[in-house]
Order: sequence, then structure tokens, then C-alpha cells
Amino acid sequence: MTFKICAVVTGKTLQETGRMIKKAEAAKTDLIEIRMDYLQGSYDTSKIRESTNLPLIATNRPTWEGGAFNGPENDRINMLLSAADAGFNFVDLELSTGNLKDVVKEVGRRGLETIVSSHDYTCTPPVPEIYKIFLRELRAGAGICKVITTAKTLDDNLTCLRFLGKASGKGRVVSFCMGELGVTSRVLSPIFGASFTYASVQRGRESAPGQLPVETMRKIYGLME
Repeated sequence: MTFKICAVVTGKTLQETGRMIKKAEAAKTDLIEIRMDYLQGSYDTSKIRESTNLPLIATNRPTWEGGAFNGPENDRINMLLSAADAGFNFVDLELSTGNLKDVVKEVGRRGLETIVSSHDYTCTPPVPEIYKIFLRELRAGAGICKVITTAKTLDDNLTCLRFLGKASGKGRVVSFCMGELGVTSRVLSPIFGASFTYASVQRGRESAPGQLPVETMRKIYGLME
């Protein structure tokens, strides 16, 4: 069984991003998410694309979804489309994005798939509520549906895993709990049907609470296999 890991690159400069990509490759990640909202100043997305042969996800998370981008919405979307034009493999769009279906179609015209994502930073809803979010993402045209919650108890991990068992037969999905109490679901989610899980490149550079480094995740999966 293969357990796929996506390394989250949170570099603030093009040079730092390049170094983090090399670290992720060395740790044997399967794909890489570039957090464009962390990058500062001007940069060329084609340079990022040229730095690795691994699949790349372009994410430009706005502040209203827990990210760092606080500029105009048109600028945010155009930055994602520039990554698509540069040869990235996926674009991550929030379920709450305005004109979401139109943007998904625009990404599709460029030959890419869209990850439609939803993040709950307060709790983990019951399985039926999570499943409704999943269905909304499917209707929006998601190639991969991403539903992330926050663990307030250890049982919340089981909620996400039960949801994965139900949803993974209907489409490609990523789901786990954020937070220290949610580490179990991060690790086990691929076993329950998640397309992949997320990990940090190194300690101290996490994009969300509860992320383990790729190297640690790979060691855990090596033992499980």
C-alpha cells in the first residue's frame, strides 16, 4: 500500500522556496504544495516550476480562510492562474471563493485539476455535515475535495476517518483534523481512502497546527508498511 504525502512549502522568498523544495525531495515527498500567500515581493512562478519534477499544487490562501494573503481577490486568483500557466499540476481554491465554478472552469481550460478546499478552524462537525461540504465541492467541479476540520477531542479523528470511508468511493478526497489532537487522522487518512495527506518540510515551518515533518511521516509509513 502506498501512502502519499504532500509537503507544504512556506518559503518567503524564491531562494528559500527552492531550498525547501530540495529538502522535501530529499525526504521523499510525493507532491509539493507551494503556499503563494507566504511569498513576499515579486517572483516568477515558472522558476518554481523549473526547480522540481514533482507535481505542484498552487495555493494562495486568503486571510479569511486562515492564510496570509490580504490583497484584492482578483489579484489572488490571477496569481493562481499564473501558476497554472507556468505548468503547476493543481490549483487549490477555497469553497467560499466568489464565482467558484467560473474559476474552476478557467483552471480547467488550462488543463489543470482543481482542489476545492474547506477549513473549519473551530471544531469537527458530525459526518453528515462534513459530507454535505464534500458534495458542495463535487458540485463545484472539484477534481479533489479537501475537507479539513479541527480536533477538539481524540474522537474527532474517528469522525474524519469515518467520513473518508464514506466519501472516498464517490470521488477523490483529502480529509483530516488539524491540531495536536488531530495527528492520528493526518497519519491514518490515506489508509481510509484519502488521496494523500499533508506534512511540513521541517519543524517550525508548519502551515497548520499538528503538521509533522515529511521525514517523520515517511518513517511512520515505513514501519506500517
